[in-house]
Amino acid sequence: MTSLEPRQDYRVILRPQVEDRRAAEKDIEQSDSLELFVLRALRRYWLISATVFVLGILSAVLLHALLDTKYEAAASLLIDNGKQSEANQGFDSVFVNSQIELLNSEFVIRSAIQNVGDGKLYPKSPDGEFSQLLTYLSVAQKKMKNEDRAYKSAARALKVQLEPRTSMIRVSFRHEDPRLAASFVNALTESYLGKYRALYTQAGAADFLHGEVDQLQRKVATAAGVLGAFMTANRTYAIDEQKKLLLTRQSDLAKSVATVRTELAQRQEELRVVEEQIGQLRPNAARASQARDPSKPAPEAAVPLPYNRNLFGDDPPLLLVKLYQESTQQFLTLKMTIAGLRAAESAHTAELGNVAKELVTLASLEAETNRLKRQLSSAEQELSEITSRAGEKRIAAAMTENNLSAIKIAQSASVPFETAGRSVWLFLAIGSFLSALTAVGVACALQLISAHRNPPTYVAASFLRTVRFYMFFPS
Repeated sequence: MTSLEPRQDYRVILRPQVEDRRAAEKDIEQSDSLELFVLRALRRYWLISATVFVLGILSAVLLHALLDTKYEAAASLLIDNGKQSEANQGFDSVFVNSQIELLNSEFVIRSAIQNVGDGKLYPKSPDGEFSQLLTYLSVAQKKMKNEDRAYKSAARALKVQLEPRTSMIRVSFRHEDPRLAASFVNALTESYLGKYRALYTQAGAADFLHGEVDQLQRKVATAAGVLGAFMTANRTYAIDEQKKLLLTRQSDLAKSVATVRTELAQRQEELRVVEEQIGQLRPNAARASQARDPSKPAPEAAVPLPYNRNLFGDDPPLLLVKLYQESTQQFLTLKMTIAGLRAAESAHTAELGNVAKELVTLASLEAETNRLKRQLSSAEQELSEITSRAGEKRIAAAMTENNLSAIKIAQSASVPFETAGRSVWLFLAIGSFLSALTAVGVACALQLISAHRNPPTYVAASFLRTVRFYMFFPS
């Protein structure tokens, strides 16, 4: 008996499942269209497909919520083509491109950041975990200032573009805070217009003269303050009037001194005459008193007196006594008058000296006051000239800007009230489409896996069936 002949003790067992192991494959091959296959797959795995579809829609909504977190503020700048030169005509002209580059320039962006505040626009955040790890590992890191970091972030969030088929430049900026976004865009446009005026108009000369005017105003105020303090400290409020009053007083005092001296000389001469008269009357008065008292003995012969005896020789004795008394009284009066005149002369002389000193002091103060007044007058005159020139330059710059300026703000940035992301309905539409596609794909994949659990021997046919499935069209 050969080995190929069946043995008697073996039984033949029929296995129908082995014969029908390619039934699923045959079903796929004999299908009239791919739509029937997709429908069978969806009917068999409908729960999984529905789960995939719902998860896809939820993922789209979540993605919209994650991406749609910033507000966009925008401003529009109008380019007046009628005021440009022929070389600047057109939407793609050198002028327009230059303005877009100027809006994106570092100077303009940094000026806007400075106006808003870099710490307010982009607050300094603590070091991240990666930076802390590098610090822990002693790895050298390049420290960046908050101003530079704010500039880089603002430059990335800023977008400047020319609107298609228009003469408008749109400046947009995205930020998490809508108010800061609008403030930054407005500050950027103002900074840009200031730089534009400095480059294309005569605003620089007007600003220079305005600065000179401010400096001269401070100079005039300083000179006026110095002059006022000097006049207050020295009481030189009106030097000409004060000088006139002092000269008048000096003249009056000089007249008074001359009058007093004249009267003093007169009184002194009167006193001398009275003294001589008293000297002549004194012996006769003594003899007259002795004649009036006869009980007393006659006095001894007197020494001859050195005066003219014939002056009062024939007068009665009592008359001589009365004349002596009156002369003595007149003598005393003249003495007091002379003393008063001498005191008045001394006072007037001292006052005249004080007036002379005041005149000398006033003369020196007058020189310094005139110098300060000349400084103030020169500063005021220079201020008047510079102010006039600055006004002319400012008017010329305004007229030039009004006539030649090609850039104007058409629309300032306002505070946005909604985020700048796409509409949620767009996310839902795309998410629904992709979710449905994914759900059908998952169902078909599971159907294929179920059909090809036992791989076919004909590999080429299996590959073609797979390609036909992914094409979604019948061959």
